[in-house]
Amino acid sequence: MAHRRRHPRHHAGEQLGSSVETWTARRDLLASRGTDTHFVLETEDDGSAHPRFGDDRHGRRPDTGTAFTATYRIGNGPEGNVGAGAIAHAVTTEGRIVAVTNPLPATGGVAPETGAEVRRHAPQAFRTLERAVTPADYAEVTERLAGVQRAAAGLRWTGSWHTVFVTVDREGGEPVDAAFATTAVEHLDRYRMAGHDLHIGEPIHVSLEIDLLVCVQPDAFRSNVRRALLDVLGSRVRADGTRGLFHPDNFSFGQTVFLSPLYAAARTVAGVASVQVTRFQRQGQPDPTPLADGFMPLGRLEIARLDNDPNFPEHGVLRLELHGGK
Repeated sequence: MAHRRRHPRHHAGEQLGSSVETWTARRDLLASRGTDTHFVLETEDDGSAHPRFGDDRHGRRPDTGTAFTATYRIGNGPEGNVGAGAIAHAVTTEGRIVAVTNPLPATGGVAPETGAEVRRHAPQAFRTLERAVTPADYAEVTERLAGVQRAAAGLRWTGSWHTVFVTVDREGGEPVDAAFATTAVEHLDRYRMAGHDLHIGEPIHVSLEIDLLVCVQPDAFRSNVRRALLDVLGSRVRADGTRGLFHPDNFSFGQTVFLSPLYAAARTVAGVASVQVTRFQRQGQPDPTPLADGFMPLGRLEIARLDNDPNFPEHGVLRLELHGGK
């Protein structure tokens, strides 16, 4: 409970001296009348609490300058569930108490819910994001759009207002053209905050340059092995319905490119005796570090690409040097 002390000057006609009025905590003020002395106690993640009073419509508004004292209980959760016989003293000025004890163990003490538990137990209606405030919100609602694999967003001040820059990774590596950008803006318009402008952009594609040295088994044909390697390490959907290693949907924003999956995929090809990567770098940017480390880290908005398409050589290249075989 909270107690309210009024100074006599606040209310004409009252007796001299202070009066005490009790305010009662409620879960909410929706059913409180404008004259009800109710309040809501709002608890923060750090354990602190703040009382919230009414507005004279749902709950009464305290007068300016009102002083409050609070009577409240606190606990220590499950640690308070002491065993039988654990209570032996009573902190009191009552001298007639000879002894105290608890013949039964204490029960009912529970730990407060964490923020994650509150979100998990909340009704589904409140867990469905229907507005975009933070960049993460904009990315999440963009990913609801059909044909979007992943999205990333950032908020920047552009001189007169804030602009949300949404970068979209479309399924199948489809381009973010003007038609798609218009569709995305229309989709986001129902979620965005007033005053936020929208800009839809493409990811930063990092074209890869990879050279492989392959030793072919003596009884295998080099042409067959080459064809199978290009299929396994390709960027298209294979005849059996699986994706090639460098299919666009296998990579997204900031995803590190490792050499180990490349070695594993190449060794699945019949006729391959051994394989060695001799070049592993960003296309046209000689750098021995990724090859030595066995991986290539990418930036937040970067996506790896290796199409190995002679019509678009700037989209990545895979070179195979085969020895042995027939």
